[in-house]
Amino acid sequence: MWLIALKASWRQTFTLAMRYLFNFFSAVITMYIVFLLMFYGVRAVGAGALDLGGTLEGLFTGYIIWMIVLVGYQDLAYNVASEAQTGTLEQLYLSPVGYKWLAFFSQSLNSLLNLAMISVITAIMMFTTGQKLNLDMLSILPVFIAVYIQACGLGFALAGLALIFKRIQSFFQIVTFGVIGLFMIPWASFPWAKYLPFTMGQHLLQEIMMKGMKITQAPAGHLTVFAAVTVVYLGAGLGLFALAENKAKAMGLLGQY
Repeated sequence: MWLIALKASWRQTFTLAMRYLFNFFSAVITMYIVFLLMFYGVRAVGAGALDLGGTLEGLFTGYIIWMIVLVGYQDLAYNVASEAQTGTLEQLYLSPVGYKWLAFFSQSLNSLLNLAMISVITAIMMFTTGQKLNLDMLSILPVFIAVYIQACGLGFALAGLALIFKRIQSFFQIVTFGVIGLFMIPWASFPWAKYLPFTMGQHLLQEIMMKGMKITQAPAGHLTVFAAVTVVYLGAGLGLFALAENKAKAMGLLGQY
């Protein structure tokens, strides 16, 4: 039963990705254009204009993490809203494995597709701007995956809101740009910022891609905080989704839009 659900979820996710390739390339082009505007804008006014490491390379790492967060939470949150709008959400809840597992199976393949897309965008950005970064994939991938897991926690929390309020796409946009603010909090002035989602991941990625650090050379305290934050925010997202799910069932909201 579980294997059948996994295969079905992967087949659906892959089929949709292939069928809507135009949307995929549009996302790549949009993210690339936004980066160029930010990159040349910051270079024009001075690299220290944003607190993203104090350099243009810091802007690179901040933008890469932002892309991972963006695709990580949007897949979950927007899928719930889309399924509810098309009237298929209640059918998914009739699955023997439950909706959360179907979402997890679909997200597992989406993560590979999204990380591949981000890798392509990163390569294009480096080629266009001439910036040189350390691409130690054995050190970078664990950071990518952990940040993506944190983003999934945020995605589950927003998906729970979508179960109840249905149309919250405007709130998704607020969250999208609100995440950028997390990267601009200086740790020197606000040490507690390292416990916020995504911030430690962005710091570690800076150290790896800008200074050539290996993940095994990172301070044990930073790795501990990073792992703990990943577990806590994923758990919190799943917990909030479960609460919203129970409320939506009690209010009879799953079968209506």
